[in-house]
Amino acid sequence: MLRDYAQTENWRLLDRALEWFIDLPERLSLVGFMELSPDSFLWQIFDGTTFYYLYAEDYVPSLGHVIDQINDFYQKDLSLHFIPAKVPLAFEDATPNKSAKIYKPPDDEYEFARYSSQSGYDFVFLLTA
Repeated sequence: MLRDYAQTENWRLLDRALEWFIDLPERLSLVGFMELSPDSFLWQIFDGTTFYYLYAEDYVPSLGHVIDQINDFYQKDLSLHFIPAKVPLAFEDATPNKSAKIYKPPDDEYEFARYSSQSGYDFVFLLTA
């Protein structure tokens, strides 16, 4: 699971997660890793040209929630843009939804599916600024 990075700092976990959204660039630098809460995680990654924000959380009520969490952490509006997942994940088929006792589908369910992937019990999103 991607959240295992918090204990292992295993770069391969990040590589796999990034590959769900983009082809891996030749170089990647980890700018920062933040455990925003016990169940939400944020990585800032730079490829020499673009800053990427990889976000994972088990309960994500909307795409706006993801943007709000990142902007709240940095305390500024980063003008974030979601990168579509290579293989969109239907909300009803997602492990985070299936494993939760109660999980209300997000209002933007179809857009949510377009931009989300999963890692264990977490939804995963990749954004750029």
